[in-house]
Amino acid sequence: MIDKIAANERNTDPVLKLNPPGEVKKKLDYYRSLFGKVQDLTDEEFENLKKDVHRFFNIFPFKEPNALPERLVRITNNNRIFAGQGKDVSYLTDISQLLAPPIEFCKYGRCNQPGEQVLYCAIDLPSAYWETKPQNGDVITISHFQLKKGVKINCNFITKGKAIDPQITNILEEIYYLIDDFFVDAFSLEVARDRPRDYIFSADFASTQQLFYPVASDKNIEAIIYPSVQRKVAGQNMAIRNDIIFDKYELIGVETRFILDEFENLDPAKPEPTADNLIASFGTDEFDLANGKIMYHENVDKAFNLLRMLQMGGSKQQRIPNLMGKKDMLMDLSPNSGIKINL
Repeated sequence: MIDKIAANERNTDPVLKLNPPGEVKKKLDYYRSLFGKVQDLTDEEFENLKKDVHRFFNIFPFKEPNALPERLVRITNNNRIFAGQGKDVSYLTDISQLLAPPIEFCKYGRCNQPGEQVLYCAIDLPSAYWETKPQNGDVITISHFQLKKGVKINCNFITKGKAIDPQITNILEEIYYLIDDFFVDAFSLEVARDRPRDYIFSADFASTQQLFYPVASDKNIEAIIYPSVQRKVAGQNMAIRNDIIFDKYELIGVETRFILDEFENLDPAKPEPTADNLIASFGTDEFDLANGKIMYHENVDKAFNLLRMLQMGGSKQQRIPNLMGKKDMLMDLSPNSGIKINL
């Protein structure tokens, strides 16, 4: 099989020497045959595949979105963070806890290779729930980001669906659609948490050729919008470099929720979260960005303990069908909210 899409030795060659579309498709189909199986390769086989993939994709599709997402939503699972620290679950106090994990904990992801910090966000709240699937007993933090006015982001858009009967007029277009079709499949591949190497095809493309391209340029890709795998491509996610998130988006609020139960038999196409939570939650819209702190009212500990008790206690909150519904009551625990809690 061919080893590169274009047979050029250098990307700076003035004439593009494309291999025949049939040969390109043959190699892409070979890669597809490895979807979901890469984690099972030996270390040597995996390293050889990495080199082969990186060499083969020497041209890439690029599509710019019509508009950037005005809002991004991210869910952080507090239980996992505090369990990793050997502590009881609590509310988050550091802005860094809302972002990508520390570098030493960054493994292969859909848009990153090990040691690369990429912030994965959803375009809407239901997609954020579907991507994280919080469970009974979890405490989660929902972060809301607002696009700054006048900001430009070099963003690649992986479309929801493949092109249907595209009008092809030349060999470059034919190969473009073959590659585009492949990356729609790669970015839509469902990958288990314990099989991170299965991300290799989307990770290599997103990392080395896009988000972390080694040659600095004001045209380098800074974010990628791609289909929500968990919502069966009904929603969208954005992967953005962790180090530029606050250059592009403003953190406008965080909310702490207490999960009761997971819903069953959900339709991913419907705009619904995947779990039920206490009717009360608390949040804040005040932050100390200089010191990286989330600011709360002085009674936040009392509020957390009360809601955690309602979530996990012997007489925990129960929902009465057709009476309580799914309404939520958000408690404003910003430092200057003036709320008083007497316990």
